Amino acid sequence: MEIDIVLDSHLKSSEFKELGLLAEQYGINTVWNASYLDGRDPFTNMAELAMASSRIKLAPMALNGYEMHPFRIAMALLTLGDLCQGRVETMIGGGGEVVMSLGIEFEKRVRYVRETLEIVKGCTSQRPFSYSGELFSIKHYDPQWIKEAPPFVYAGANKPQMLHMAAKHADGVFMSDLSVTLATNAIDTVFSRMDELSRPKNDMRFNNFMAWYVYDDLAEARHEARRWIGFRALFREYMMREFMTAEEFAVIMSRIPQIYAMAPKNESSVEGVPDKLLDLCVDKLTLTSTPDNLDGIIEHLLEFKAAGVTHTCLELKKHQAQSIKILGETILPALR
Repeated sequence: MEIDIVLDSHLKSSEFKELGLLAEQYGINTVWNASYLDGRDPFTNMAELAMASSRIKLAPMALNGYEMHPFRIAMALLTLGDLCQGRVETMIGGGGEVVMSLGIEFEKRVRYVRETLEIVKGCTSQRPFSYSGELFSIKHYDPQWIKEAPPFVYAGANKPQMLHMAAKHADGVFMSDLSVTLATNAIDTVFSRMDELSRPKNDMRFNNFMAWYVYDDLAEARHEARRWIGFRALFREYMMREFMTAEEFAVIMSRIPQIYAMAPKNESSVEGVPDKLLDLCVDKLTLTSTPDNLDGIIEHLLEFKAAGVTHTCLELKKHQAQSIKILGETILPALR
């Protein structure tokens, strides 16, 4: 299993470069840059690292066709690849906070992802390229400056309809916050569909996004994990009901706005939600511990590896340099 990391798009380009080069030194596979509503542009933010690095892959996430035309996504990926000798990956998803803030309706979500994938992969690997879909079209795209390999393109997918689409159109499947059981089911769904399509399975990758809070101070780690827990899978009943009752899930759903508000307020408690319930979410949906107590995390990641997860993408919120060192010195050797 390979380890990827997600660095915050609030970081300056120079800070991003420094941490990315450290990750390269410690054997991290890919550094991702999340595209937040209030963050920096992920493509521009990675330019310094792209030119300074030599091995690590660079990946903007999560891109979507609602807020950015697929042609523009492809052009930006190709330009980034031009800066880093083709070491580019990305994930095409169904949109999130930016789409909501722009007031764009989440309609035809699977089709949006599919057509975006088809155009991005076509623009980056076929020349000349034309496409006519229900949502998007492009004619006679034939740039002459492209010299590098095309990007590796994941589809963001957790549920059956999106997984079936990804099995046909994506290079890999990027899952989010899935348990071992749900990840196993997702992988089985994709492989079953690939068999139906007679598509070879050897090169298919499965990446599972998880939040990492391993700090020297356990109280700080758990505070941060609870503070950001609203951005995990709280609204997905099929995931939450694996470890809580219907009544407990109802309590969570009744306080979703307040749970989201913990992050900007730097708080870790919500009136009306028992702390023990938030702690349960932290235990089940994040990797939270201290550097001297990593056996449980390693065991959990090995379970994912045994299930067929090929890559784990870990979001690093604080103490990124220390976390990168821990991942390189302790976690990666245990997974290889």
